[in-house]
Amino acid sequence: MALGDIRFTVLQVVQEVFRKLGLSEPASLTANKLSVQMVDFINDVCDDLSDYGNWQECLVSSNVTAVSGQSDYSIVTSGNVKNIADIYFSQRVGPMRHVTIEDMRILTRVTATGNPTQFTIFGTDSNGNPTIRVRPQPAQTQAGGLFSILWYQRAPSYTTSDGSSVIPFPGQIVTNGVLALALLNESGGSPTDHYTRVQKLYEDGRKEALNRFNGDTGWDVAFTPSMLGRKR
Repeated sequence: MALGDIRFTVLQVVQEVFRKLGLSEPASLTANKLSVQMVDFINDVCDDLSDYGNWQECLVSSNVTAVSGQSDYSIVTSGNVKNIADIYFSQRVGPMRHVTIEDMRILTRVTATGNPTQFTIFGTDSNGNPTIRVRPQPAQTQAGGLFSILWYQRAPSYTTSDGSSVIPFPGQIVTNGVLALALLNESGGSPTDHYTRVQKLYEDGRKEALNRFNGDTGWDVAFTPSMLGRKR
């Protein structure tokens, strides 16, 4: 199975939706007003899929270098960070512990330096990605150590120039979501039977697609001892 069997480009999604609407498929995303509107629908569907859960297709790992006397760090990326899964520092075995902003503000009222063991998301940087504040503050001994950050990336916002861009989510799910939005728009926002059927296909497919790598992997068998005594 090739990647193209699972994931579609932006133009492929638009073309399939056109065919399912009984329309001639466009050669480009700027072919007409409807093809341009479909790109907006794709962005809506991708936002919904991203918010629905943590997709393995969007899992990223990055290293950020510790600087002596610096408490705030950002992930250097051209993408958008959806959320952070965990952070490890240098050779420390256990992960850094997440604390609330309120707790971090209390903790940082007392200066502490050494191996960072705690972190919180403290606002955002100039790119709109999370600023990571750590404690204790790295000292000269920790300078050059690496924060290993596991995070999930949001899908980019597509434009009519992105016809050949491959959407990270399963192509058929994206297509059904866009088709449902197109049908709802066509009916002026009033749900029709056709829309309801397609929307149900999208929602069921979204659930199963997310479950594909997050729930269908590993051991599923569990044994629970009975709380009742055996009768003789």
